[in-house]
Amino acid sequence: MANTEENLPQKLLSRHAEELSLSNPLIIEGETALFEPRTTPAESAIIFLPKSKALINMTLALVSGMVREGGTIVLAGTNKAGIKSADTQYEANIGPIEKKIVGNHSALWVGKNKRLGADKKIADFVSYFPLSIKDVSLKIAHLPGVFSAGELDEGTKLLLETIPYDRTRVLDIGCGAGIIGAVYKKTNPESDVTLSDSSLLAIEATRETLRANDIAGTVMASDAFAGIKGTFDLILANPPFHTGVSTDYSFIEKFVADARKHLNRNGEIYIVANAFLPYKEKLEKIGPTTMAAETPKFIVWKTVA
Repeated sequence: MANTEENLPQKLLSRHAEELSLSNPLIIEGETALFEPRTTPAESAIIFLPKSKALINMTLALVSGMVREGGTIVLAGTNKAGIKSADTQYEANIGPIEKKIVGNHSALWVGKNKRLGADKKIADFVSYFPLSIKDVSLKIAHLPGVFSAGELDEGTKLLLETIPYDRTRVLDIGCGAGIIGAVYKKTNPESDVTLSDSSLLAIEATRETLRANDIAGTVMASDAFAGIKGTFDLILANPPFHTGVSTDYSFIEKFVADARKHLNRNGEIYIVANAFLPYKEKLEKIGPTTMAAETPKFIVWKTVA
């Protein structure tokens, strides 16, 4: 676990390891573990409290199906992250909390798996919301933890109202639920749209968005450009800039490092970002960058290769 705050529940676990006596526990530290195939149930599990509250219920339900009946499941998290309010969700999906271990500004909820949420699959947590923009009406799929939750956010709306819709090869990078790529393809059916995200839950939501609207597109998991092949006429993004409560520039730094090699000649990048973020100076490492649109809160930056 990366920082001091995140290490607090790990230290509490280490202090009580002998008391817990877990047999080869399944470790759930993020959404990736929820997608790993298992042929047999695990004997026990340790779940580190998801950062997104919306993910807690889904994670507990899915893990209840990964661990054998009666196996020990530990939910670990800091007080600041909300572990104390997660007891209801634990008991709804796992079973009664038999032991509460507190200390180190953290807590461990410990109980035996009653498999109360074991019948749930990721698809059971998909919901939909309607979207109308650019004379296009769509049904957008949403999963817990995927941006944006049940509505069109102001930044994405500004981006969609600003970008050109006459390009052939288009990349929606950091696609979330697939809104940008889906709107582009519906507006310009002749375009070839690729949608990518580092989040496997976002990839699931995007695939479901395309399926629900009968839209063809290439969907792939990729951390920035790490898994992207080929070049594009237009690259679009509403990139994340938060890790918890801290400003995180890791995505935009990786984006800037590799974007040029994925742009066709005269290709363009349109990125929407909060107005206070210093994206112009970063994007100018790729090419000339100008403001294409703005509101008091957001700016759309246009970069030309």
